[in-house]
Amino acid sequence: MRMSRVSLLIVAVGVLLGGALVCEGEGIVEKVGLTEGICVLPGDAGCEAALELAGKTDLLLYVQLERARDVEAARRAADEAGLYGSRIFVEQGSLSELHLADNVADVVFVSEKSKRIPRAEALRVLRPDGKAFLKDKTAVKKFPKGIDDWSHPYHGPDNNPQSEDTVILAPYLTHFLSEPRYAPMPQVAVASVGRVFKAYGHVAFKKREEPLLNKLVAYNGYNGTKLWQRDLREGVMIHRNTMIAMPDRLYVGDDLSCKVIDTATGKLIDEIIPPKDVAGGTFWKWMAMEDGVLYALMGEQEQRDPTKRWHREKHGWPWNPISKGFNQPDGISDSEKAYAAHPWGFGRNVLAIDPKSKKVLWSYHEDQPTDGRAICMKNGRIFIFRFGAYVAYLNAKNSKTLWRKTPDNAPDLFKSVGQYLNRQDWRTNWRTTCYLQCSDKALYFAGPQVGKLLVLSAKDGGILWENSYSNFQLVLRDDVVYGISGQIDKHPSVKFAALTGEILAKIDKSRRACTRPNGSADAIFCRASGGSVRFDLASNRPEWISPMRPPCHDGVTIANGLLYFWPSVCDCQLTLYGITTLCPAGDFNFTAKAIEAERLERTTADATKVRVAQLSQSEADWPTFRADNQCTATSKAAIGPSAKQLWQYDPKMSVRGGAPRPTAPVAAGGLTFVSGPDGIVRAIDAKTGKLRWKAYTGGAVRIAPTIWKGRAFVGSGDGYVYCFEAKTGKVLWRFRAAPAERKIPVYGSLLSTWPAASGVLVEDGIAYVAAGIVNYDGTYVYALDAATGKIKWQNNTSGHLDKQARTGVSVQGHQLLYDGKLYLASGTSLSPAVYNVADGKCLNDPGPLAACNSQSPRGWELSLLGGHVVACGRPFYALPGAGVFDATVFGKVFMASSVDRDIVWASDQGNKKVLCYNRINRDAFRGKVNSFYLNWGKIGIKDKPIWSYDCKDGVAFAVARNAVVVAKDKQIVALNLANGQVLWSRPLPAPPVTWGVAVDRDGRVVVTLEDGQVLCFG
Repeated sequence: MRMSRVSLLIVAVGVLLGGALVCEGEGIVEKVGLTEGICVLPGDAGCEAALELAGKTDLLLYVQLERARDVEAARRAADEAGLYGSRIFVEQGSLSELHLADNVADVVFVSEKSKRIPRAEALRVLRPDGKAFLKDKTAVKKFPKGIDDWSHPYHGPDNNPQSEDTVILAPYLTHFLSEPRYAPMPQVAVASVGRVFKAYGHVAFKKREEPLLNKLVAYNGYNGTKLWQRDLREGVMIHRNTMIAMPDRLYVGDDLSCKVIDTATGKLIDEIIPPKDVAGGTFWKWMAMEDGVLYALMGEQEQRDPTKRWHREKHGWPWNPISKGFNQPDGISDSEKAYAAHPWGFGRNVLAIDPKSKKVLWSYHEDQPTDGRAICMKNGRIFIFRFGAYVAYLNAKNSKTLWRKTPDNAPDLFKSVGQYLNRQDWRTNWRTTCYLQCSDKALYFAGPQVGKLLVLSAKDGGILWENSYSNFQLVLRDDVVYGISGQIDKHPSVKFAALTGEILAKIDKSRRACTRPNGSADAIFCRASGGSVRFDLASNRPEWISPMRPPCHDGVTIANGLLYFWPSVCDCQLTLYGITTLCPAGDFNFTAKAIEAERLERTTADATKVRVAQLSQSEADWPTFRADNQCTATSKAAIGPSAKQLWQYDPKMSVRGGAPRPTAPVAAGGLTFVSGPDGIVRAIDAKTGKLRWKAYTGGAVRIAPTIWKGRAFVGSGDGYVYCFEAKTGKVLWRFRAAPAERKIPVYGSLLSTWPAASGVLVEDGIAYVAAGIVNYDGTYVYALDAATGKIKWQNNTSGHLDKQARTGVSVQGHQLLYDGKLYLASGTSLSPAVYNVADGKCLNDPGPLAACNSQSPRGWELSLLGGHVVACGRPFYALPGAGVFDATVFGKVFMASSVDRDIVWASDQGNKKVLCYNRINRDAFRGKVNSFYLNWGKIGIKDKPIWSYDCKDGVAFAVARNAVVVAKDKQIVALNLANGQVLWSRPLPAPPVTWGVAVDRDGRVVVTLEDGQVLCFG
């Protein structure tokens, strides 16, 4: 019956729009040919095609229409089907310019009834190999020149993590953000022709990582869509060179065979199992592909490493233990004993195999097993090594040994190599890390197992040069070698001449902890103390990409013209989690000045003639997020001594697992206002709970609406600030805060690269808003005339306070106004960001950014403590429902005042408490507020509380004239302000959202729940 109602609505909309329906109707699903990904439907008036596709596929559907009335009708149709803002996204714009980033869509489908769109524009938004159905023609986008695959775990079989991709050059823009936000370890990534493949290992430190234990997952490399998933063999260590990506085949070696997998579908095509008498066993220890030939090191079974589910609820993870395999054996310095006790990757037989016929072309045997961490090949040369035994060069065509060095014929070489170092820790990296790389001219030994950097001639195995520092990780580039030093050694990173070891430059920056450095055409990436370091190769200057970090085992993957930062197990000091992918920004102007005539849209051209329906407002209203512009969460209203549930409103909002939660409520003029991930603003009658109106924006709304002089303001994920008439929902004006119309995939949704995610604050007739996600994209802050939308001032440079690194302010939470300054939660680079309200000048010091070291809280919540504005809480884009286990996240302090009392809401991981004091001396806070880690006990207030209330599961807090309201996971509680006694409590059917409580002028308590429901008590 539901589908019938939807179909009738579509027909009705089609009639109203003059019959502009998609004529293909039947067969569109088959013609599109995909069930997942992103489909663009320009001109799909009424959303008929979008609704049909949504009913039969899991596609995200983007509809762009030219006329405002068509947009409104299409949004209503999608909303009626329960799909607007979750599966179907509708925007207004000329069809000659689609509002999507380059290379993100899988399909562009233009109906017969739609206007033609330029072929070039359809191809621009398509990913390579995507299809555009342009009425009577079908176009397939070609792969651009200059992109590179990352076919082996270290890019190629030479073990040199240096990409040959010439497309992905700085500066960058975010291309997509996608799930999973967290994943187990170890990890291995490879990529080919637009697909990326990720092997997730056997260790999950926290429950949030467990769904991907021992999984092999394929992703669309251009929009993050998960293509397929397979199980990996449990107990087999994946951190080795046994995965190879080719355009149509993925080769995965384990203890039984080499699996040949179709890259498009994930189906097993074949298995390669050479004869045991030739291979010496069935275990694939190392693999490489060159010129269509598969090479392998094979051998005996290894110890099993059981899957570990640690269920930790603490920050980080211990290096000992990790798992049985990673943590044994200890103290081994002899390579023979190391092999006997810890045979990961050791094998006696090297094979060349025709992957089509599975015929063994040749085999080579060593009595003493070769170390799979020290075998590499390049251009027909294979190099193998074993500590204390041999290093040899094999001809890949026939396995002929061109030279073989042993302690007998090259004693000085093996003396220089030294003994095997059984090192594994956060400073030196994993013992499974490869420690031999090669170029056409040289072999390079460096890694946890080796006590120096040693370079041999590829021609004859002679020593070329060495460096005594024992903790370099290498990236080879043409005629130079970059040695990236370890964290605590106080040793610079060094640029060496490749064949002589001459020091060409010293770089005063090292890698942080265990993450592997990888190289692009113009940079080397490794981990910073918070986020990532980008070594700029032109200037030898370390630059800071502060929002995200590479994972431990495989670093940044550089392929398909993009950069991939992968999910991790860590709760490190980060702003973004999950798969974060960057593309080249080209000539994008990050500091372009907003021109009012291009950005501002008004329903009435003459702003002086606008008549806004009056909405009575009171000092006891709750008109903005946390009640007022100082975010005090305090109301002048009094609540009753008892309460019952007055009403319950269910918007039937589709809240997907990774989507942001609905907004907190606000209350003014007898109405309650809410919004959420669907981008729909709703006004609810405060007495009855009936919907009075709803209005559409084009993207998720993260911060509650603000009500001012009969107007309702929201910042939307489509990059616009909206001003509605608060009584009716009519649009009065909207202003594009985003510098360009550029939508990207964000955790299963479509959002502007620059969502107006800060929310809107209004003071003295000025509306303040910030647009952006992360600093390198640019951050855009505006003061607008609240009545007309006209620009008062704009700041388009604070995202790039460090201009070369393009690091600075991010939009990572809400705003707060205090003492002539605008504060913005900004994430790991610096937070809070501070602006002068008179002219918009950013008052933060850019100097510390050059240190690439985060000492700023990443939380999205701002708190005013004794004249100090501090940020705290969870990251803005953290995975809803998953813990971020770090003291800087758990530690929160919030203070409010009512009558003659100060109420403190303080929390850490162990507990949350509400404490009530007589007035606290504000001078007591001076010099005691550590903005990085808020801890009420360490602030040092000596006064004893009048009363306290434990609320470990409390998530929302509000203070009325006579009471404190606490919303907990399953109930809402009102406490007597005078003595802390419970006035009343009521159950909740679902958890409330963070800060999701408001008190209206009549003392009614309104709470927003995570499933979108709004409840009222009084």
